[in-house]
Amino acid sequence: MIFEAKDLRIYYKTKKGYVKAVDNINFSVEKGQTVGLVGESGCGKSTFGQGILKILPPTTYYSGNMRIEDIELVGLNENEIRKIRGKKIGMIFQDPMTSLNPVMKIEKLFFETLKTHEPDITEEEARERTAKVLEKVGIEPKRMSEYSFQFSGGMRQRVMIALALVLNPILVIADEPTTSLDVIVQAQIMKLLNELRKEYDMSMILITHDLGVVAEMADKICVMYAGHIVEEASSENLYYNPKHPYTKLLLKSIPNTDINDLELKYIPGFPPDLSNPPVGCRFSPRCPFKKEICEVKEPPIVEVEGSKVKCWLYSGVEK
Repeated sequence: MIFEAKDLRIYYKTKKGYVKAVDNINFSVEKGQTVGLVGESGCGKSTFGQGILKILPPTTYYSGNMRIEDIELVGLNENEIRKIRGKKIGMIFQDPMTSLNPVMKIEKLFFETLKTHEPDITEEEARERTAKVLEKVGIEPKRMSEYSFQFSGGMRQRVMIALALVLNPILVIADEPTTSLDVIVQAQIMKLLNELRKEYDMSMILITHDLGVVAEMADKICVMYAGHIVEEASSENLYYNPKHPYTKLLLKSIPNTDINDLELKYIPGFPPDLSNPPVGCRFSPRCPFKKEICEVKEPPIVEVEGSKVKCWLYSGVEK
């Protein structure tokens, strides 16, 4: 097991109380595995990804456990977690334009990253390492003397991928890595990520709302809703035999390319306020299959035909 979270809670502290963005979830990644984390905007998936590296506001509350190999992350202070960032866990952010410093040359960004973890590295050695990893992502090494604003959106994302890989981490978190790119560039970036994952023999957490992307990339998919993981299954099992009502509705809401069926399907209602979530199942206000118990008691996690599902429909309860 490369990474594991157990009973993990990540809450934002506000004047009105705590926002339960990640609420008592269990999650694991095996060596060489890609795990997709999908769900609507605001479900907590980016909070989870950033929470692993503890780059959330300092008032954020954590409880439970997170481990990368044999290192417990939840109790680490800032100096300790800095040794993990980049070295053990790399991260590719949503928007490279705001993640890359526009007044620093690309080579300087890489040098600072390398120097933080390898204090004795020389500028020449750092330049060689930078050139090698930039070539891996399809960027000519001579462009390392340029600034990020001189690159196109797709090229900036390639720089972000190279930065995440330069220290050869064992786990990479890709948080909506193709959000701001056009569909052609998206396909190129996802193909590149998949090839690099295999070449570097690393594991990956792919955070996205695009079910089509995880269908091709992920070995396992976790579906998140309102701070809970409501279904976990292999990629094939989730697509061909979804269990949770939310997963079924998500899959139905993918636009259909059939010219004879152009009706746009959607999930009625809105995700709940996570500062005051529903008492029972968090999906119950929008669920077409809800029972009486769904509105008063949180459902257990049940194993059904190879899937783990957080739903009363599979618990044997009649009402």
